[in-house]
Amino acid sequence: MLSKQQMVDWEKDGFVVIRGFLDPKVCIQMEAEAIAAIRNDPPSAHQGEPAYILKNGMLVQPEAQVPVGANNPEDFVAKVFNTHLQGAAHDFAISDGAASLVSSILGDDIDVFQSMFILKNPGAWGQPWHQDSYYFNFDQQPQVGLWLAISEATLDNGCLSVLPGSHTNAVLEHVPDLREGANQGYLEILGVDEGSAIPVLMNPGDLLVFNSFLLHRSLDNRGGARRSAMVYHYGRADSVNLASPEVQAMQQRVTKWIPVRRSSAK
Repeated sequence: MLSKQQMVDWEKDGFVVIRGFLDPKVCIQMEAEAIAAIRNDPPSAHQGEPAYILKNGMLVQPEAQVPVGANNPEDFVAKVFNTHLQGAAHDFAISDGAASLVSSILGDDIDVFQSMFILKNPGAWGQPWHQDSYYFNFDQQPQVGLWLAISEATLDNGCLSVLPGSHTNAVLEHVPDLREGANQGYLEILGVDEGSAIPVLMNPGDLLVFNSFLLHRSLDNRGGARRSAMVYHYGRADSVNLASPEVQAMQQRVTKWIPVRRSSAK
């Protein structure tokens, strides 16, 4: 569970960083499983598709722009969704450690409903300022994100930046990413005052716990190696999706609700 001080930081800043939360060996296993899934059904077999679904239910989103030096199938991929359906990523998603963190914020009746393995390869663009609650239009807010560093996250390779305290904002207006060639689904908040933004530098196994209203972005990868991360999103088990039927139909490809913890009264 989050400590008393961590809960104070959560309420004030909208995020908490927990160092050394997971054995880096498990992080290596998560990455290996994601890469194996990509290589088993590579982007080259789906030319022109902005995303495609694997037989195991995962969804692969290739980079809109091919990074310089791309060679292996995984070099062409931005994200793999629904990794929490199986393997080491699933085991972490429903683990007591992860469940206890989320339950200390949302209570005991929680589900994990989305996951992404992010492969930010050299040259890949970052994602502009946004709030995850814009994507998750549920009746119960907020949701809790767990951002697990699989590799080192640095200023050079595209770490996250966050705006402490910005979780107290309502959901702000988002517009499509204005950059030509931006990845599918990228949106941005314009006119963000970045004066108080801080980079979140992380080592493999470090964990960022963050409020879905928190403004955050990622930087471009200007380094020479991949910056990998596993991201999970948790919500209250009885949440109702308020999005339109059309939006919900699209979301079904990248949201798979799995029970994580239930109170003893249920």
